[in-house]
Amino acid sequence: MMPIRESIKPIRPFTRDDIPQVADLHRRVFGVNGTPSQHPISATLLKAYADYLEAIFFRNPWYDETMPSLVFQESTGRITGFLGVMPRRMSLRGQPINVAISSQFIVEPGNRKAVAAVQMMKAFLSGPQDLSLTDEANNISRKLWEGFGGVTAQLYSIHWTRMLRPSRYAASLFASVLKERKLLSPFLLAAKPVCDLVDAIAARKLPHRFSQPRPEVEAEELNLEKMLLCLSEFSETRTLWPEYDDRSLSWLLETIARKTQWGDLRKLVIHNARGEVIGWYIYHLKPGGASNLLQVMAKKTSIEEVLDHLFYDAWQQGSLAVSGRMEPQFMQAFADKRCLFNCGTPWVLIHSRDPDLLRSIHYGDALLSKLEGEWCMRFR
Repeated sequence: MMPIRESIKPIRPFTRDDIPQVADLHRRVFGVNGTPSQHPISATLLKAYADYLEAIFFRNPWYDETMPSLVFQESTGRITGFLGVMPRRMSLRGQPINVAISSQFIVEPGNRKAVAAVQMMKAFLSGPQDLSLTDEANNISRKLWEGFGGVTAQLYSIHWTRMLRPSRYAASLFASVLKERKLLSPFLLAAKPVCDLVDAIAARKLPHRFSQPRPEVEAEELNLEKMLLCLSEFSETRTLWPEYDDRSLSWLLETIARKTQWGDLRKLVIHNARGEVIGWYIYHLKPGGASNLLQVMAKKTSIEEVLDHLFYDAWQQGSLAVSGRMEPQFMQAFADKRCLFNCGTPWVLIHSRDPDLLRSIHYGDALLSKLEGEWCMRFR
């Protein structure tokens, strides 16, 4: 009599033994440097993947076995799907809640792609967390997420850009398009002096739009101790607030600081003339390109001064523009600072069985910056 073979459940927790297969799956689906590859994964790339997957999904300070990352495993033992999960801690009106951030949602193309995607998403959203969140979703993920009762956080899906050197910024966008199409554009180098002249004229003729006067407020480096104090002091300004301690915040900032392809990480706390803290900001500075804001916080009466300092700091060090995701309570201030808005991918998607929690996000009453999302979970 033939022994009965125990069937393998297609969805199960991600383990360290799965790292080589998940690394190869990521490389085959997403490619390396934007170029898919069918060649065997190199030892160097495998080590980079292994270090990344170990650090982000097993050694993060919020690691919780009850909210694991997931894999989709075929009956042959081959892994054809992966959904990364990072637990986080937040508080809703002072009461602690568990949050699960999803990232690196990968499914191998094929006949079972839809089955794997649906089953992994269902398993993730059925987990014990109070809130599920993803903030770099494309349109396909959005449809799948909403099919299981998730919703799009429209206010947090608005993105803004403040041009600092408009002519050079436009030229840089044109250059990036040519680069994607592998076209040479030597004339863009020759256009730099012309762009600089146009930007200088724009700053003189339209100072309310393009000049960057020195702010009257003062700034100093935002270290770990000061940031924890600021987060504690400002926590009552939102219903939903992230919770950090020394270990978790230190790990997060160190992880983000290593993403040097986005520029140098700058963290500044802003004081008024009386020495009082009125806000802070954290961003990746990109001289000669667009800087990326990760988090900004201020008192409602001081947000314009904090933004003025941010834009001045980025302009003074050669940035062409600053972009970021909307902080809904400061929307009017961003508009007054002549920022350009757009809404769309990447989407911020949420799922919860608590209607009060969902209302807090829909009303823009939550601190959900890039520090609380997938930014630190990217693989580069």
